[in-house]
Amino acid sequence: MRKILLVDDEPHVLELLSVALEDEGYTILLANNGKGALDQVKKEEPQVVLLDIRMPGLDGVEVLRRIKEINQASSVIMMTAYGAMDTVVKAIQLGAYDYLTKPLDLKKVKVLIRRALEAQELAQEVTSLRSTLKEKYQLENIVGKHPRMLEVYKMIARVMDNKATVLIIGETGTGKEVVARAIHFNGLLKDGPFVAIDCASLPSDLLESELFGHEKGAFTGAITQKMGKFERADKGSLLLDEIGNLTLATQVKLLRFLQEKKIERVGGTKPIELDVRIIAATHQDLEKAVKEGSFREDLYYRLNVVAIPLPPLRERRDDIPLL
Repeated sequence: MRKILLVDDEPHVLELLSVALEDEGYTILLANNGKGALDQVKKEEPQVVLLDIRMPGLDGVEVLRRIKEINQASSVIMMTAYGAMDTVVKAIQLGAYDYLTKPLDLKKVKVLIRRALEAQELAQEVTSLRSTLKEKYQLENIVGKHPRMLEVYKMIARVMDNKATVLIIGETGTGKEVVARAIHFNGLLKDGPFVAIDCASLPSDLLESELFGHEKGAFTGAITQKMGKFERADKGSLLLDEIGNLTLATQVKLLRFLQEKKIERVGGTKPIELDVRIIAATHQDLEKAVKEGSFREDLYYRLNVVAIPLPPLRERRDDIPLL
């Protein structure tokens, strides 16, 4: 059950809040001074603390500072009857979640507590998700002891700690996206977004809009401005799967990004500067596509800074038992 600590030197305020919040199903803890509040925080680890700013002895701001030293996760909501905004601002700077003014509006009190608890749950989910992603895409989870797989591990290790453009080459089912995610989630950009798009899954006119975004009115149906995959991947990695399916026109725009680190939305004229690592993947023979004229030679060499060829399972049968 969620614990709410109420801290105020006025008994009637504690009684008022206790009665109102017990109906919400919380476990209510009480303290009438700063020392008592800190003892409760150490012993009970409440999720939310309603803390009066003006109290004898330790004032609310000092108690807040010490609470954050004991348990950073507790959400502290300050209460004040004085409207001293300089004190409130200081409290917010020290990590207070929000503040309430007296006389208290009980509806607002309940709403603010619910919001604080929801924010905590969301933060816990994000932390859990990041932990899961890091665990899922550890290098140890790419299975294989065949010599060719050991070469793959070495190549991944080479590119994890830099932003070099990577080209992953392999047949369907060889794990190209798993390798791309391993590079991202173990490297310099692991705290940034990982965005993936299958270039073979969309018609060419829609693909350009998906990649680069579009301005309102750029074409029929473009009723609002849209952010593309490049912008969503800013400060992170963008996986362009099946890159051999890009049209020559889209290849030109991708080449420009690789050269200048800038894009323009479809229908736009303003360059947008981005910090995005490109990881490309393909099952096609791009060298052959270059010779046939369906893939730009200059783009191929820009993408092929570091190439990671993935062997099919039929060429590493010894790994089948491991899988």
